[in-house]
Amino acid sequence: MITVTAFKWVPPFAAGQVRDHRVRWILNEAGWPYEIRLLDAVDQKSADHRARQPFGQVPTLEEDGRPPMFESGAIVWDIAERAGVLIPSDPVMRAQVLGWYFAALNSVEGALANVAEAEFFMPDEAAKAVRRPQVVPFAEQRLGELQTALGGRDWLVGEDFTVADLMMSSVLKIAASLKLLEAFPALQAYHDRCLDRPAYKKAVADQCATIAAHGPRDMRYREAQAAS
Repeated sequence: MITVTAFKWVPPFAAGQVRDHRVRWILNEAGWPYEIRLLDAVDQKSADHRARQPFGQVPTLEEDGRPPMFESGAIVWDIAERAGVLIPSDPVMRAQVLGWYFAALNSVEGALANVAEAEFFMPDEAAKAVRRPQVVPFAEQRLGELQTALGGRDWLVGEDFTVADLMMSSVLKIAASLKLLEAFPALQAYHDRCLDRPAYKKAVADQCATIAAHGPRDMRYREAQAAS
């Protein structure tokens, strides 16, 4: 059986965004059953979890007969490859998919993460007012470049949805939460097209249901702080 780690609770802005949704999504696309192991802040700092994920993040994936995996990008590609889903068999198209897959994680996500950091993780409004104008233009530049590259196509590579689209659209969820996609209608339509898949809808619904069933107390933040 496959086991994926996820947090019991996160603040409202992060519900549906936490990266275990990517792993749930590809597992749903593959039709592979899995279980979820829920973590709180104490679990996150534990030696047991750090043995699976050196940085204390989620998700991790454990599977009978295989060593644990971490990093959502690595997990998603591994499952897609082993399940034979969302990766073209043609070697040229496969290489293109791989390029766009890494572009999502390297060229696009970092630019958007800088804006998200300013928007959601800087409590000082004065500091936020300084930081946001510094990082938004580059994020918008990346989104414009992506929209130009997509052109009039439905998908990044070929005629079908691939794992590159899965990863890119999961990254664009950050832009959507920041309302940055509103200025890029073709990207907005692409994003909506990707997220219309049943496997995605189930992944996010399951994550959000767990988060809604818990609260900050369930995360044991005070105990984790006391143990630091």
